[in-house]
This record gives sequence, C-alpha cells and structure tokens, in this order.
Amino acid sequence: MSASTERLKSSTVLVCALVLFTACLAAGQPQVPPAKKTRVVLLGTGNPGPTPDRSGPATAIVVNETAYLVDFGPGIVRRASAAFRDKDIKALEPTKLRVAFVTHLHSDHTVGYPDLIFTPWTVGRRVPLEVYGPRGLKAMTDHILAAYRVDIETRTNPDGNQRTFPDGYKVNAHEIGPGVVYKDENVTVTAFATKHAMESYGYRFDTTDRSIVLSGDTNPTQATIDACRGCDVLIHEAHTPAWLLTRPDYFQRFSAKYHTTTPELAELGRQAKPRLLILYHYNSLSPEELIGDMLARYAGHFVVGRDLDVY
Repeated sequence: MSASTERLKSSTVLVCALVLFTACLAAGQPQVPPAKKTRVVLLGTGNPGPTPDRSGPATAIVVNETAYLVDFGPGIVRRASAAFRDKDIKALEPTKLRVAFVTHLHSDHTVGYPDLIFTPWTVGRRVPLEVYGPRGLKAMTDHILAAYRVDIETRTNPDGNQRTFPDGYKVNAHEIGPGVVYKDENVTVTAFATKHAMESYGYRFDTTDRSIVLSGDTNPTQATIDACRGCDVLIHEAHTPAWLLTRPDYFQRFSAKYHTTTPELAELGRQAKPRLLILYHYNSLSPEELIGDMLARYAGHFVVGRDLDVY
C-alpha cells in the first residue's frame, strides 16, 4: 500500500474521531432554545453551605426577553448580571428584574431578597418589584424595607442619587395559595403545595412553547407529579443516600420528611415523565456519584444543573 494511501486513511480516521468527539461534547451540553423562545437559566444551584461555585437557589424562566425569577438565594443579582454579560441574555440585565416567585421562606432561598430589592434600583430600576410567595412574605418584605430605611431616605432625599426614580425600591408582595397566581402575555404561573418544613409551593410555568415545573424544597409529592405529567422540564432537588449517611441522625430524620432522595426522585420521574429532568439544590459525595446514582435508577433524560447553565 502506498504512503499516500496510508496518509489518506489516517486522515479519514482522525476526522471521524474528531466528529464523534465533537458530537459527544455537544450531547452533554445544555440545549439552548432560540432567543425568542422560553429558556431556563440556572442562576444558583447551591445549598445553605457557602460552596464557592454554587450560588444559592435561584432560577430564571426567560420568555420573549422577560425574566421571571424563582427564589432569591445569595448572589442572585450578580449571577443574573453574569448571565446578561456572558450569555447575552438581555432579560437578566439587573434593572429588568421585576417579577419573582419564592417557594418558601427558608434563609437559603431568601437571603438574596434585599439584593433583589435594592441593587437593581441603585443601578436604574424605576418600577416596584412584584413578588409572589407563601404567608409571611409580606412581613419579611416590610421588615427588610424597615431595616434599610436610612439607605432609602438617603438615596431619595434632594441630594440622593435615586431621587429621580424613587419607586424602584418598592415591593408589591403577594401572598398566594394553590392555583393560578400570575398571568400575562408571556406566561401562566400555577402554584401547587409541596411538603417541606414550612408552607411551601412549587410552580408550573406555561408558555406558548414550553411547560416548566420547579419543585423547591420538598419530599416527593403527588402534586409535583400532577403538575408535570409529561412537562417539558422538571427542575427538582435531590440528595444521594450515600451523602445522607454522612449527616447527623437528626438531619437524616428531617430529610426523610422534607427532602427527596435520588431513589425517590427516580420513581417520581418515572411517574411524572418530564422530557428533561434537571437536578438542582442537590447534595452528593461528588458530582460523579450523583450522576452514577441517577443513571443506575432512572432511564429518562436528566442533567445535573450547574450555575449559569441554560436549557
């Protein structure tokens, strides 16, 4: 066989290998819908612990360049700003953060609330923030605004930098129950009760092209299954059994009542049948352990969410 023929065969094999490698990489990356369609942006996938590469729980549903936030864990506005800058998601420019929902009032889901109220205002938001969530939200809002009274007065006095747009820090807090809680030209948002240590809700977002369900913190519930029922995306928390064994007994008892293990999530997924299951707000010994545990239990399409992933 000639040297030129050998070189041709080698080149062909190399090209095929590169094509296969590129295809494998693409298959493992978040699938980003077109800009004018509905997108899920994971602003924070973390937990109460201060893991540096995982901000607190926060998710953005972006529809026709309008953002709808779910939960406001620590770091929410800076993560939104990063998505605006690095992912070119214009709806997440901070002054455009105007509508938010909260699943429950635990601190890891709400520590970013003052940030969401004040940071967009200081850089130019001119309209009040609309926020929806369980009982206690209004009291939390009132206390935050009272805590920042000196800041508000200073920024809106005759010398204040925000004196020409004094409404941008205001909040319209809406306490909700199960059912449709919000509707506009882009989306219908339906709340459903979940099972956590306090009053808690999951949310279903229906747009013209997608249905998205987000669980918040919860034990497995029939309400979550019913809210999904073949939805396009289900975003759900999970702990692996191996990780739980490393925790104190009191937390294991708490988790058994108010959180979801990977075996439980796999069963829930089989019943709910989402087209894509996104794991967030998760705990495991390692990312590899979490993936392996789910692969052993769940045959559907799932991903382990990372901060700033877009689906």
